[in-house]
Amino acid sequence: MKASLRRISLLAASIALFSACSSEPISAPQASQIATPTAEPNKDLLGGLLGGVIGLVKKLIVMPGLQRNTALAANITVTQTIGTAGGTLSIPAAGVTVVVPAGALTSNTVITMTARKGKLVAYDFTPHGVVFKKPLVLTQKLQGTNASLLSVPFIQLGYYSDPSLLTAVGGTVSELLGGVVNILSWTYTGNIKHFSGYMIGVGRGASLD
Repeated sequence: MKASLRRISLLAASIALFSACSSEPISAPQASQIATPTAEPNKDLLGGLLGGVIGLVKKLIVMPGLQRNTALAANITVTQTIGTAGGTLSIPAAGVTVVVPAGALTSNTVITMTARKGKLVAYDFTPHGVVFKKPLVLTQKLQGTNASLLSVPFIQLGYYSDPSLLTAVGGTVSELLGGVVNILSWTYTGNIKHFSGYMIGVGRGASLD
């Protein structure tokens, strides 16, 4: 009898222990194992980037360029090493002269200017990206071009970052630089603060909004 009671007590204890274990909650996974959702992009950051892109696009302007009456048969390139004392580059056949004032450069720099072939008055400069302490002065003769007294108020330099932005009659520029037209000498003079390429535009142009 005592043995039977002992077996019943052990059985009851086992059932109680099993029930207690089964009722315990499942442990939560460790923090390192929890898959957290990817953070949403910062809306302010995206807005700023988008605004910057839109601002850049709005600066692009398609405009007609000054045309030569007689096209240049080929590119004409001049190269000169210019230092702190300044210097001059000139392409008489293209009617252009660029003066580098003293102090514009801090060391000897090899500068190249290329008058692009064709009728469009446009020039490529190297080294690309160089910024001058003082602006260079570009003077373009207007004789032998389609410039007229009516177009004088609209003649200006347009900066292009790559020649692929040009066409036979104009181009897409990202900067417009004013200048001065001397009626007596019939020349246009404008300032250049940095390189890559410049087209002389004539006309109001159209913004890429």
